Amino acid sequence: MMRYFFYSFLCLFFLLTWPACSSKTGSSQGVVIRVGDRLITEGDIEGIVSITSLENGIPKKAVWSSINSLVGRIVNDSLILEYGRDMGITLSEVELERAIQDIVKDYPESSFEETLLTNCIDYDGWKERLREKLLIKKVVRKQADSLAPISYHAIKSYYEERKEDFRHPPRAKLMHIVTRTRKEAQAVLTRVKGAEDMARIVKEQSIYSGIQGDYGLNWTTKDMLPRPLSNILFSIPLGKLSTIIETPYGFHIIKVLQREPAGVKGLLEIMGEIENRLLSEAIERHYTAWLNQLRSNYTVTVNYTLLDRIRTSNEGT
Repeated sequence: MMRYFFYSFLCLFFLLTWPACSSKTGSSQGVVIRVGDRLITEGDIEGIVSITSLENGIPKKAVWSSINSLVGRIVNDSLILEYGRDMGITLSEVELERAIQDIVKDYPESSFEETLLTNCIDYDGWKERLREKLLIKKVVRKQADSLAPISYHAIKSYYEERKEDFRHPPRAKLMHIVTRTRKEAQAVLTRVKGAEDMARIVKEQSIYSGIQGDYGLNWTTKDMLPRPLSNILFSIPLGKLSTIIETPYGFHIIKVLQREPAGVKGLLEIMGEIENRLLSEAIERHYTAWLNQLRSNYTVTVNYTLLDRIRTSNEGT
């Protein structure tokens, strides 16, 4: 079973908001947060606030005003990292490099590092923060994998109790081809009228010419289509080929295969959706209980006096 739904319940920062935390005790700065062997100094906190302000486009003062929430997130992430270390969970260089390449692939050569430097962010520091972020995800994923699958009985019971939550408006299934030019659309229309199979043309055009197509496997409602198409969706006779319809997205040809009035979706249709909901709820409960357990396993201290002092000092600047 796919376990990627746990991301919704991680208290993780944006890519650039995790500080390079020191595990040494010889820091000349005051320690604001201690989680196990991990120390977060006042300099680390100021760095988090600065980058959070930059990334979210909000004043630092607004970030400082919600510093307690930020501290809670730092504590949670630190607990996970400490647990991962003790369990021997690591992130390989291959995993890290793959993630980096995925991030920088859309940047011209060297421009990514230049972007970091423009914002006074050291590449090596950014790389280490990314490593920790990925490691946190990996540790939590392993925890989520230990959950039992959602049973069919649980899914069915949820559906029966909440059927009205799964109503749908009038909808239809349609075969659909959209082209960039009227000439291309006319060529397709001529072929279909010449008794060629529209489904085969959809597949052929989608693969070879870049013309987009829809096989008619999914339900479509009026609000999913631009107006000229949505008007025809419930007026054209079933099985009849439309004329060429122009929209801002191109030139369309459709054939409506099936229609349904407004009603309730069947269980089989929304089984996956319900499973995801129940899995997300289970993961949230598991994640919360797990963090509480980690708090009893690792010493967590926050120097709120020091935190309040640096908050007051920075809010005034």
